[in-house]
Amino acid sequence: MTIIIENDKIKSIQQSDIANVSSVGQTINLKRHYVVPGLIDSHVHLFRPKNRNKILNQLLYSGITTVRDMGGDARIYQSLNKEIKQGTLLGPDIYYSANVFGPKFLKDPRTKFANMGYEPGTAPWMRLIENTSDIEKIVSEAKEAGVTGLKVYSNISPELLSKISSVAHKNALKMWSHSSIFPSKPSDAVNAQIDVLSHSVGMIFEKESNMPDSFNEAIRNSLPSQDFKNTTANDSEFIELFHKMKSKDIIFEPTLSAWSLKLRPRKAKTENNSESDNPTKHLSIAGSKMDVASMDNWAQRITTEAYKNGVTIAAGTDLNQNIKWVQDEVKLLTECGFSNIEAIKAATLNNAKVIGIDNMYGSISEGKVANLLVLSENPLDEIENIRTVVSVFKNGIEYKK
Repeated sequence: MTIIIENDKIKSIQQSDIANVSSVGQTINLKRHYVVPGLIDSHVHLFRPKNRNKILNQLLYSGITTVRDMGGDARIYQSLNKEIKQGTLLGPDIYYSANVFGPKFLKDPRTKFANMGYEPGTAPWMRLIENTSDIEKIVSEAKEAGVTGLKVYSNISPELLSKISSVAHKNALKMWSHSSIFPSKPSDAVNAQIDVLSHSVGMIFEKESNMPDSFNEAIRNSLPSQDFKNTTANDSEFIELFHKMKSKDIIFEPTLSAWSLKLRPRKAKTENNSESDNPTKHLSIAGSKMDVASMDNWAQRITTEAYKNGVTIAAGTDLNQNIKWVQDEVKLLTECGFSNIEAIKAATLNNAKVIGIDNMYGSISEGKVANLLVLSENPLDEIENIRTVVSVFKNGIEYKK
């Protein structure tokens, strides 16, 4: 095939033996190469890494042309996107969220790190919501900060969750959440018409009879007590949940590569290492009490069951301090029974649907933005070939190592 690019769009896709390229200013011979859409990572956190510019550069040259950031200071993302648009910084385009949470999450130091100049819980992108809050005003201010969606994080009741979702959708914002929002279960999120549920591990709480009130409480006390080894992924509660998700077009983002790394026990840097020094310290503490291998196995089993029941699957890494690759997530999806093309689709078209940009991104189609990944080997033969990068096109511009 011959792909003709004009400015930043795909003008046409033609059979090479009949393609008319007489008016084309530059041709690139990719014979015996393979082209897939530019990859999208639907779950990153770029706020904390000090080497974020280097990370963005690495992501782009690996073939990742778009990312969805799931929590941080909107001012950082505005600045990064401006530099990326101007060409002074090379990286994927960044779509970002506003985090909303209940009062118990204010104890988490992350609500302070991303609130410089604001009282914790009052920044438009890191917002406390209670039953008495002016949700219309909160959503409006988040939208003014340039967010694409709200990420519901913790300590939000099912009733309040539904109110937030209704107002967000009325204002053309996406609704994104953890699979369990504590005390809200996955089914509460589905009933509230959340657009995307993140994290396969949290799906196990659908069977929990005594839901904790907050994310941090759940990590410290409830997560280590879950029976990941013996809980069956095709129990009726989960099958019913997946059928609802499919009927409502709700996307599931399992982040398979994230949790074993999050829960890996770490040595403290000093004897007095505080939670403010390591805001995710409670994760590694929980991990020391758990059979992490069984948890990872559960994550794959529940992802497989969701896929078998027709739920749209998205590929996200939860990238934070350590760089992770959506290519690894794609490979893990094939280990869950996905065909190679369906695993690639999870990191391209499905992730474009997560963000709400699938009308212009996520597939190689006439009229869409020319975000392309050129490979030397066929990823349909072997999924690891997704790493055989020759060059990357982003917005019609070629980037070559």
